[in-house]
Amino acid sequence: MQRRKTRKGYWWWSWLVAIFAAGGTIGGWFVGESLWEKSTKAYISSALIKVDIIPTYVEAGAREQMVDGLLNSEEIEVLTSLKSVHFLTMLATSANLWERWGVEENEGLKRLRASLQFDFNKDKELIVGVSRGTPEDALELAKVTAQTTLWGLQQLSKLRQVAGLRLMTEDLADLQRGVDDSKGELEAVLKSVGAPIVLKEGMNLDAYDSAEGVLNAKLGWDSALAEFNEKKKELLPMKLHWERMVKEPILLEEPQLPTRISFSQKEDYQTQGAVAGVSVGIVLGLLAMLVCWKIFS
Repeated sequence: MQRRKTRKGYWWWSWLVAIFAAGGTIGGWFVGESLWEKSTKAYISSALIKVDIIPTYVEAGAREQMVDGLLNSEEIEVLTSLKSVHFLTMLATSANLWERWGVEENEGLKRLRASLQFDFNKDKELIVGVSRGTPEDALELAKVTAQTTLWGLQQLSKLRQVAGLRLMTEDLADLQRGVDDSKGELEAVLKSVGAPIVLKEGMNLDAYDSAEGVLNAKLGWDSALAEFNEKKKELLPMKLHWERMVKEPILLEEPQLPTRISFSQKEDYQTQGAVAGVSVGIVLGLLAMLVCWKIFS
């Protein structure tokens, strides 16, 4: 009988563990809800933009060997440009952010950079995401950001075109100087032999070949011209590449009033609180059971 009574005592005392665990679970659930209500939330409003950026010029053979599926240099340049101080400052000026937020420029740039997210989806469309503490703030800033991004992408395309054409011009610069120098030498020789000629490419100078120094100067100019024209022909695909018409970026999806947040939901906080609560409840229940066992056994 004593043994059966002891088992029965343990049976009843074990309910203390269950009661404490259940109480801890319920308490932790509501504590988690309270923590969630007090937590800082960030509502996200996003836009979708179709981007047309001229890719870096790559010869046809090399382009076939490029690896697909990775961020290419153009996409990286776009993302870097949209996080630059120049772009963020321009955006802040458009929305008068520093005065509205009551911060200095350095602090404002940190906050703004943390609030913005730019990325490309699988269709190479630019996703512009803005997170703020209220849905209204997120939507307002997202609208300004989307419009400023459209303008910024246009400027970036123009800068890339100018840079590409300048690179091509620099490739021809040394050869052009060679043409100009050899032309100047030929003009000087012709002038010295009394030939009042204004040189033009393709001009027939056979009548002056017998004069001293004219033939050598003429051959030098012809050689420089041939090398220059050959290089221009070689660079023609690059010229056509950088001079092609760039389409303006298009706003495919306008920002909407956000209904989701970027941080944990209420249920996440409640689950974490419940797990912590049941753990504490089991420990307290075991302690209470041991105390009762000491007192009543």
